[in-house]
Amino acid sequence: MKKTLIILALLGLLASYLVPMFMKASENTEAPFAFGFKDNLAIKYGQVVNVPIVVSGDVKELTVTLNGKVLQKFNHPKEKLSLSIDSKNHQIGAYELELQGLDVQGQFFTEIRNVRILSDIKPERWNLEIVQRFPHNQTSFTQGLAFSGDQLYEGTGDPSENGSTFVGKIDLKSGEIGEKIGLDASHFGEGITILGDELFQLTWMNRKCLVYNKNTLKSTRELSYTTEGWGICTDGKLLYMSDGSERIYVRNPKNFQIIKTIEVYTNEMAVTRLNELEYVNGLIYANIWTSNEVAVIDPLTGKVIALIDATNLVNEGKGSGEVLNGIAYHPSTEKLYMTGKFWPALFEVKVRKK
Repeated sequence: MKKTLIILALLGLLASYLVPMFMKASENTEAPFAFGFKDNLAIKYGQVVNVPIVVSGDVKELTVTLNGKVLQKFNHPKEKLSLSIDSKNHQIGAYELELQGLDVQGQFFTEIRNVRILSDIKPERWNLEIVQRFPHNQTSFTQGLAFSGDQLYEGTGDPSENGSTFVGKIDLKSGEIGEKIGLDASHFGEGITILGDELFQLTWMNRKCLVYNKNTLKSTRELSYTTEGWGICTDGKLLYMSDGSERIYVRNPKNFQIIKTIEVYTNEMAVTRLNELEYVNGLIYANIWTSNEVAVIDPLTGKVIALIDATNLVNEGKGSGEVLNGIAYHPSTEKLYMTGKFWPALFEVKVRKK
């Protein structure tokens, strides 16, 4: 038994010596294949691109993947290869294009490039016309607006960390806050939306979606997520949630599980800092945080079809408040309303397409 233990110990020492040597040699060995370009790729949706691959050594097998999905495999590839990628077979968004391969000695190598599939649509430029001005409570750090019937609801945040987050019923004409429910200072409220009899309120860092009965504002359940919470809206069946990035998560309202994720892009770049969301006639309107713009997004593809310039609204209604935030659409009257954080005014607006 002792001899066996001694032999095992010696083998362990040998392995601890050989493994670092092998790893060091592997790190210093140049890969026998590479992409035939140095920079990352940006492709507009609809384009077909040929990706060059250069084989400089004796390679046993080579696999090309896109976000882990195998595009093509090569056995004993020679010199120059070309791989075709049809962007129509993929959603717009960010991907990792990876080469994985073994040389004839069985040594593994990999090389990665980032690929972005951009929208093929140049966003139109729309403006806002102010139809009517209403008073708005200047102490409300507006994070979300939503209608249920003729009742306007507002959800607020708590930048002073004094427990000022609430969800409440708002009188549109007077701006007065009616029945409401507040949260303690450990919760920073974010976007809200209403589906059926339920009101959903995101929290920023708590990773909790709080659900209330919309009539009584009594808490009914909590749902969890793993990202930050920013904006939320509904198409009447599903929920759409933003986290401050270019991603919008389509979620099941029963359990908040992700059904799919869309990434929001123009023809030039990803659109990040998506904040308050509102579903308007089949499109998602999204405040872009710290800007005077509202992105108009196709929820099926993530393509930005228009950017709304709300500068005139900011100039007219911001006062000593902060950024534009808060969009509510009244489906029955087809009227659109907007406001901002700590604004003294809330506006009925019309979108003017150029």
